[in-house]
Amino acid sequence: MATPSSASPDDDSDDEMPTSSVAELTITPNSNSNSKDDAINDDQKENDAIHQRRSATHSKLRAYEAKRRTAYESKLQSSSLYWHAFRTLMHDSLLETQKADLLVRGWTSASRAYGASMMSVGEWCIDGKGVPITEVKKKKKLFDASEKQQDGGMDSAASSPSMFLPMNEKRGPLATADYFREEKCGSMIKNFADSAGNVSKNYEEMIKYMDDDVLPQLSSLLDHLKSEVMFTEKLGDSIMNELETAEDEVCRAWESYYNTQLDFGGTPSEASTEKSTGAHYDGPTPEASTAVKGCSDVWVQEMRYRMAVAFLSSVWEKCSSELSKLFLSMKDAECNRRSQIKELMIKATQRQERLWIGLPSVVTPILKELVEWPMERKLVEDDVQYSIRERAQAIQRDEAEHKKPDESETNAPGLSGVSEGDGNFELSSPLVSDLMCKAKVIEKRSPGMMSSWKVSLAVITSDSFLQLFELPTSCKLHTGSAPEVAFHNLIPPVVVPSMEGVKGGVKFPSSRYWFDHLVPSESFALLNCTVALKDEKSPTTFEIVETISTSGAAQMFTKTMNRKMQLRAITREEAMDMVDALKCS
Repeated sequence: MATPSSASPDDDSDDEMPTSSVAELTITPNSNSNSKDDAINDDQKENDAIHQRRSATHSKLRAYEAKRRTAYESKLQSSSLYWHAFRTLMHDSLLETQKADLLVRGWTSASRAYGASMMSVGEWCIDGKGVPITEVKKKKKLFDASEKQQDGGMDSAASSPSMFLPMNEKRGPLATADYFREEKCGSMIKNFADSAGNVSKNYEEMIKYMDDDVLPQLSSLLDHLKSEVMFTEKLGDSIMNELETAEDEVCRAWESYYNTQLDFGGTPSEASTEKSTGAHYDGPTPEASTAVKGCSDVWVQEMRYRMAVAFLSSVWEKCSSELSKLFLSMKDAECNRRSQIKELMIKATQRQERLWIGLPSVVTPILKELVEWPMERKLVEDDVQYSIRERAQAIQRDEAEHKKPDESETNAPGLSGVSEGDGNFELSSPLVSDLMCKAKVIEKRSPGMMSSWKVSLAVITSDSFLQLFELPTSCKLHTGSAPEVAFHNLIPPVVVPSMEGVKGGVKFPSSRYWFDHLVPSESFALLNCTVALKDEKSPTTFEIVETISTSGAAQMFTKTMNRKMQLRAITREEAMDMVDALKCS
């Protein structure tokens, strides 16, 4: 690429500029055949050098992508395996808590049923088969039968369900509540009935304690754990999906770049022909009034790939942080869960111990086991880590058994036979690519009275393209600002799944990929363009006119049409420098 000549502010050459509104700066061919041959040889040498740089860059990118895929595939597989193992641990923790809740509730329900039965025994509400009557309606029916027996005498009582109730000399059959108080039964039976009532009272106290202190806390723990598991699964799945989606975007960007690069992978002489006839064009040399079809800019695809890799790296950094916080949070939750279950089970068992004081051989081993259960945080964390590792190994073995033979092979285009050692370098910014000739922050304006100047980043590529990126108004940049700063303002912040986002109802993936913000707002194929400086009234302004092919119904009237764009630099020298660069490209 030719180096543009700088002009001094005091140079009188400006006075010799054409006075017309647009000064055409197109290059007319020399009639001298020797000069033409020398120019062709110079262009051939320059094109050969460009081809060598392009090949070297492409080889480096291939090696880099091969090494990157191997590393990221291992990282993604390890993270996915760890996350799936962690999910199984959470589900087992939830299942364990549900079992504990059902166990205590069943225990309490059985105690309630036993206490109610013992109360009925103490009240002598027992049917003829010796089964305690606990239902209120059946108790009422029993009392009514006792009243009828009292009114109808012994004959009617012969067929009554309460025919075996004891008789009172004055009132006939005794009321059920008075049964155990009858003196004729003797003190032994009375005390036996009293013991049933006392047992029932003890059970009532135990049930009240379980209903007031143990079961609500256990139910609250279960509900909280369900919510935590659902939240953690949603967040973790979103993070893993974000990582996989970002990796897929890099693969798609590489495939797009590689397919475009294949069209430029010929010999230096072929590259020279492409340079003279237009980037990525097969056919005769176009005339000045016709547009070159099939143009394609490799730099744009390379930029997309580089930014996709940068986006993936940033996503990995943030997602790794969120996964670490997620794992730490759930480890704390698991420690708290085990501690609470232990405390509640001890409470329930201790309360049962008071009730079962006469059965120490049944209660003592359970209580001893609960009390001796180790609860040091270090031991719990080691146990959790060991459990996750065991589950991960089991999942890995299961996946290996069902894995197809061809799933492990790398099917990415252009990566077979690449030495990963050559890819051991950091991928730099697209602005330092060998496919780029110049980058400047200038202003652009479309034709028309209502159009206004807009600050844009102009990039001239070695494939003879001018790419214009319109900068957002919020960045507050101006003509002449550093291209690196302007390019950085085109990149949006990375948003990955986080605890706050999931709680706030944010849908993931919510991040827009960096390349979506780096699509040029205007693109000019310079082989189809003419560039002209404006007159002295607008010394920093120049105009580019592109001849493009018409399409659709417009082809009925004309085959080509012109597209104009005015560009403005900060100084006359900058404008001339851009014009020279555009012409050289």
